[in-house]
Amino acid sequence: MGRHDRIAQLADLRAPVDGPVLEVADLATGYGRTVRAMLAEAVGPVRIHAVDTASTLDDDIMGDERVRSVIADLDEPLPFAEASIDRVISVNVAEHVADPLAHLDECYRVLRPDGLLVLAHSDWDTTLFAGDDDTLTRVLVDRFVSTVPQWAERADGFMGRKLLGLARSTAFELETVETWADTHRRFDEDSVAWKVARGVLAAAADDAQLAAQAAAWVAGLRKLAEDGRFLFTVTDVALVLRRPTPR
Repeated sequence: MGRHDRIAQLADLRAPVDGPVLEVADLATGYGRTVRAMLAEAVGPVRIHAVDTASTLDDDIMGDERVRSVIADLDEPLPFAEASIDRVISVNVAEHVADPLAHLDECYRVLRPDGLLVLAHSDWDTTLFAGDDDTLTRVLVDRFVSTVPQWAERADGFMGRKLLGLARSTAFELETVETWADTHRRFDEDSVAWKVARGVLAAAADDAQLAAQAAAWVAGLRKLAEDGRFLFTVTDVALVLRRPTPR
């Protein structure tokens, strides 16, 4: 089972019998992979607000009448009224916002009482690459984790393990904490492993010797993939948080 299917299950997307449509906000939705998993998982009527800074949803997702594309800056207040959403999904968002705690507070604000936030993040320091040189792989992964890439304003390779501490600083009630290894065998330009490898190359670029070693390392990963011996994993951490019902 992949990351997006796990997230959809954790969201508990069962609409109340004879009740209103279940309102779901998926933050930093991207191509809509989590949205697709939630549409398949949902029981009963659901409306998914796919939120991102631009709409890059796959055509089949964009054309689904249950999906609404919402353009918004996640450093600003979420574009929903207070207590208007039943589920909020925040996957790999926290490291990219200016104030992760304020992000959680915004999720709390828009959730209805008894609503759920699924807060998840990859912990990039747990990245595993199959490779022929274990020592070099460790050096390169450490370099990647400690370097903010040029295409991201912010990055935190340890964010996955920080989620619980963030959650404990909010008014949310903690329901569950889950972890799993997100495993990939592909190494092509659309794969997660390739995106991380691109980050490794960028992190090593200011050191000519290390950059040459990194380029050779990536070439080795391509060869492993061609031989069917490539493996990439990273640990995901997911919290299910509930906005408590007023007593």
